[in-house]
Amino acid sequence: MQTFNGFPEEMTDFLWELRFNNNREWFNQNRKRYMSLLKEPLDTFSSEMNEALSKKIGVPLYYSVSRINRDIRFSKNKEPYRDHKWVVFKRDSGKWKDRPVLFFEIGPDYYCVGMGIYETIPSYARAFRKKIDSNVPEFERLIKLYDGSNFELVGDMYKRKLADYPEYIMKWYQKKNMALEYNASIGNEVYTRKIFDICLEKLVYLLPMNEYMLSVSQ
Repeated sequence: MQTFNGFPEEMTDFLWELRFNNNREWFNQNRKRYMSLLKEPLDTFSSEMNEALSKKIGVPLYYSVSRINRDIRFSKNKEPYRDHKWVVFKRDSGKWKDRPVLFFEIGPDYYCVGMGIYETIPSYARAFRKKIDSNVPEFERLIKLYDGSNFELVGDMYKRKLADYPEYIMKWYQKKNMALEYNASIGNEVYTRKIFDICLEKLVYLLPMNEYMLSVSQ
């Protein structure tokens, strides 16, 4: 297996250029740059990170890397390409959007490390709340791990109040979908092995919440 030693510095130039030249003609002319500057390095990062996380957890994980092409069939935005890519790390090889996953994303001016569930279906949200209800002290101990951290809780909220817990619990309890995210601007660490070590440390830090969310049975 190849060792990941950072993204090429030219990667950010490529992504900025793609953002302002988002058309098939430009992309076809720059496909080799895409492969060498973004796709191949991210594939190497993903494979190595998946192996490292699997060892930390003690069970095999699977990873899925996003395509650069966008599905524009049902979208008002007809730009054919994304100006960013991501990888998710999951417990099985199937679909992942409605299941808790760990993830890494990189764009022209940022990168993001996190965990969460992208498309929460109502049955999962109900089961998540039921699990909190069954042992509130356990959930309080868990979320205290992330109090004051540089991770932000994001996601859509139900408008109707669903319970009467303290605010620090309700901000989780009211979520339709949720993620804990660490966002950072592109810095020199992205072009070295340091970005791998940063991401691994942060993904391991998220494992307790990821395990809790995985344990929710619908």
